[in-house]
Amino acid sequence: MRLFTALRFFAYGVLALATLELAPRVEDFLRHGAPMFGVYSINTVFRPSPFGKEGKPFARYLKWSMNSLGYRGPEPVAGRINIVTFGASETFGLYESPDKEYPRQLEALLAARRPGAYNVVNIAIPGLRIGRTAYLEHAIKQLGARYVVIYPSPANYIGTTEPFCGQPDQPVPVQFGLTERSRLLGRIEQFAKQQVPPAVMTRVRRFSIWRETRNTAVLDRVPDASINAFGTDLECAVRAARSLGAEPIIVTHATLFGAAVQPDDEDMLVAWRRFYPELAEGGFLDLERRANAAALAVATRNDVRVVRADALIPRGRENFADFVHFTDRGAGLMATALADSLLADGASADHLAAEPRKNN
Repeated sequence: MRLFTALRFFAYGVLALATLELAPRVEDFLRHGAPMFGVYSINTVFRPSPFGKEGKPFARYLKWSMNSLGYRGPEPVAGRINIVTFGASETFGLYESPDKEYPRQLEALLAARRPGAYNVVNIAIPGLRIGRTAYLEHAIKQLGARYVVIYPSPANYIGTTEPFCGQPDQPVPVQFGLTERSRLLGRIEQFAKQQVPPAVMTRVRRFSIWRETRNTAVLDRVPDASINAFGTDLECAVRAARSLGAEPIIVTHATLFGAAVQPDDEDMLVAWRRFYPELAEGGFLDLERRANAAALAVATRNDVRVVRADALIPRGRENFADFVHFTDRGAGLMATALADSLLADGASADHLAAEPRKNN
């Protein structure tokens, strides 16, 4: 009898969990046209490719949608000058409102000043290292791009001492975590991030960092080899663009913190370190300074135009939704700086538009 009762309550529990799991799936289906079964997350818009990872043509998740080429944003209009934005999640766009990531705002600004002249094609992939130039070369050839905006993410070189340039590419499986496979757990995680006080979240993150590093040595700063790898890869991207007739534009990296971490931003520094626990918190801005210096050195050696995002985008939460990702306002400042640089070109945009490169 006791066994029967236990089994009955177990069955009730399973049924309750199944119902709770089904509810967000029905909501996603009705609100977003999501599949009832399988994974539904930002990672579902990507797939393995010969270049590592790429966007799936026509894939969609919430506000993120890919065009027929697998790039985020609308279809490029034939007959216009194509500008490619190359980078990681800061360029792909995470927290901005729909169509407010900086590539879309850049296209809108250019359209207002030079109607019908430009497409801005966002080829960014979260986590991308700029030394993966086969992907960049593919996009330039595909689009006949005239300009390549390179916005590298220095933190992607934490733990890396060798450049990726010249290394063979191979498909990278798209992996899904437990909170992506279970939409109920995903909803709980979202609720926790929104409702749990920041001080509590910081304690949780500090504990997680301690647990992951308690048996390993923590770096006070990234080694010079990591900065050298970053610089080598950036130079490789510059060469790749120029070899295909595109003009590179290097953009220095900006963060929430600016030149120094303020006391009220320490929670964000801990949140950033949570992704790279092997580096002490004091090493992050040191990494940014050294990487931006390396970027400027690459630009000087190769006579490349530079946009100083680190100087032009003020620190603070008006411009950054977290440690490095933009708000709508921050993305707008980035777009304005890029538009000013592009339209200050020695060759007039009217002349360039008279003989546009065609999409392949």
